[in-house]
Amino acid sequence: MAKVVSAGMKALMKERDRLSEAAFRLFQQSEELRQKVEGIELAISILKGEQREPEKPAGITNVKGILLDFAREVAGSGLNAKIAVQIAEKKGIKLMRGTAASNLSRLKAEGLLVHDGKKYKLPEFVRSQLQLAVHTGGKSS
Repeated sequence: MAKVVSAGMKALMKERDRLSEAAFRLFQQSEELRQKVEGIELAISILKGEQREPEKPAGITNVKGILLDFAREVAGSGLNAKIAVQIAEKKGIKLMRGTAASNLSRLKAEGLLVHDGKKYKLPEFVRSQLQLAVHTGGKSS
């Protein structure tokens, strides 16, 4: 049965998506600025005659790829920002909740994940659950 979504709820969902996109863009800009500052600091140290290796970023660089891997791991149970942060922590990866949320939203916008209102899932897991519901008449055994 299809869900009926009110106009007010649609507006709220649209605003949530807009804010997630804005948060993601700001995160990207802050990361670019951090890298520029690091480059300037390296240049200054070279000009002063100091030998210094550029620092490796402590964070992760391929957030989308990691989130897609996590979505595969949790399969049909789904993924949200909180779950992604918990999985990352167990793997020794520092992942901020806002970063996870904005990237999950972006992956949904790109069609790589499907959002059921609570969690994000890979499309193949959504289809298999729908097929199971059709084959069993919507009843679980």
